[in-house]
Amino acid sequence: MNDERGQALVIAAVLIGIGALAIVGLRVVQDRVLANALAQDVGEAAVEAAAAAVGDAYVAQLATLRAHAFDSPRPTFDVARVLADPATRESARAAAAEAAARNGAAFDGAVEARCVGRTIEIELQHAGRLHRAALSADACSPH
Repeated sequence: MNDERGQALVIAAVLIGIGALAIVGLRVVQDRVLANALAQDVGEAAVEAAAAAVGDAYVAQLATLRAHAFDSPRPTFDVARVLADPATRESARAAAAEAAARNGAAFDGAVEARCVGRTIEIELQHAGRLHRAALSADACSPH
């Protein structure tokens, strides 16, 4: 392999090796990008499901208050109590876990909900990322 043909074969082999490494590297990057996108989608679905559960609890409490609007003393809406209620928190966590499971992932974290201005903010951590959703809630703002 001392002639030009032998040198061309060595160069061709090196170039093929470099090309193979580039393809493998691109595949690894592609897999990582797809995994990150899936984790993002799962987190978004989970937080939206949790927000729906919190919204259901909020609306149920409003309906209860309306049913007793003429009672004396008149009932007041304590949104913080509704958001801190273990039943509300568990229903939000279960909804997030179910949404994650439907998307092929697991969620075993906690869901946080709190009033911020005229909204209820819902937060959860999934795959190392913070996911947020918000619900309009006039009862959060003092009148």
